[in-house]
Amino acid sequence: MVEEPLPDFSRIYEAYHGKVRAYASRLIGAGEADDVAQEVFIRVRRSLETLTEPSKLGSWIWAITVNAVRDAARKRTSRGEKEVANPSDPLVLIRDAAARTPEETAIRTEMVDCYLDYVRQLPTGYREVYVLAEFEDLSNEEIARRLSLSLGTVKIRLHRARGRLFAELRRNCACYVNEQGELMGAPKGR
Repeated sequence: MVEEPLPDFSRIYEAYHGKVRAYASRLIGAGEADDVAQEVFIRVRRSLETLTEPSKLGSWIWAITVNAVRDAARKRTSRGEKEVANPSDPLVLIRDAAARTPEETAIRTEMVDCYLDYVRQLPTGYREVYVLAEFEDLSNEEIARRLSLSLGTVKIRLHRARGRLFAELRRNCACYVNEQGELMGAPKGR
């Protein structure tokens, strides 16, 4: 078996920086997205030699990004800062995040962490397809090419991944709308 060469860092940066920044911006706001993206690529550069399967580069970068977003959200919560809503966030019904209480900010951060935990628990094949579709905004055809799968396989995996994810969220999470009209969530039984 021929070992794949490691991708060039500058090409990785060029291909993924915009996607990493957009993802971070959706979750924690544009104000911190640049810092998160910078942290992600510092980690990528430091650890690139440890990547054992260059074909899994996208998933690897996504995992680093998820951890960097979590770290930034935890730092913000520990400092007691209020979260700033991203105007393009599909979960924000009314964009008045300045009125969010520290408790609501903590709940929102916990909700995002919980969602990301459930995404990470998906079986590898499902998770890869879901991440490429939802976080990298790739079409089914692009996913099929990137993962060397048939279009039918991509569609089935994506459908099953969404089904599993939503079933876990429905079973374990209680959602409600706060006074500002934002969708919030907490583990059931709270």
